[in-house]
Amino acid sequence: MLTAIGIDSDPTLVHFARAATGMGAELRLLNLRAAVEGSWHLPLGSQEPASFEFAGERLALAPDDAIYCRLIDLSPVVEEREVRRRWRSLVGGLAAWLEQSEGVVINRPGHAADNGSKPLHEAWLRRQGFAVPASLTSSSAERLSAFAAAGPTIAKSVQGIRADTRAVAPEDFVGFVTGRGPVHLQRRIVGRDLRIHVVGDALHGEMIESDAVDYRTDVARFREFPVPTDLADQLVRATREAGLIFAGWDFKLDEQGRFWCLEANPMPGYDGYDTRANGAISHSLVERLKSRH
Repeated sequence: MLTAIGIDSDPTLVHFARAATGMGAELRLLNLRAAVEGSWHLPLGSQEPASFEFAGERLALAPDDAIYCRLIDLSPVVEEREVRRRWRSLVGGLAAWLEQSEGVVINRPGHAADNGSKPLHEAWLRRQGFAVPASLTSSSAERLSAFAAAGPTIAKSVQGIRADTRAVAPEDFVGFVTGRGPVHLQRRIVGRDLRIHVVGDALHGEMIESDAVDYRTDVARFREFPVPTDLADQLVRATREAGLIFAGWDFKLDEQGRFWCLEANPMPGYDGYDTRANGAISHSLVERLKSRH
């Protein structure tokens, strides 16, 4: 029996659940949106199961259960103070319990959290030996304008929250107010986009060709991309070093054939890529969960 944890409105969780059951896997869902309205018991430092009661049902998680996990805390978008408190309590307690559980958890909440800060994340990527485009994080209009004047530049979210990437020019910072910062700028790499999903030792690569700065915002062409052996080995090692089983890696492949690493996503929304890959990513996830190690 496999377990999926998340919220029922998350398209990636729904996709995984449908794919797993379509492969014949026995799967149960812990819907946090329902669980937060009930009661829960999350014992730490013992072999006791975690238990949840909600909507007239009871669900128990054993310490050695295999779990696909997309912990999403809805407290920031909830108005009622008590409900916000319950969301924080549930997600925080569940994260602590999953961290000390012995089973396969994709992904365990205690992974490196540097993805939540782009400057920190890019520094970590460089330490793993990847080529990373030059960048600047600043609230200074003068420094931001100078960086943009030095070459093609894009602006990205400074946090880990998904946001569209756009091109910027020096004049975009005329009248910039310090209080609106910081802004994260990165040198734009012209080339083809790559998304490579790593699941343990399995890799699934896709090449994306688009004329847009951010291919997610425009028409794009997709095709399978065989990952070169050296890059594959590096990705498997770095994913493991980050404390992850599953990661979505973003690259640019420039005209000289150099791979530029943009990001490693620890909770990738992989459903669109998986659909184009005929379910291969979900298959790797299910097989890894079934392996129990």
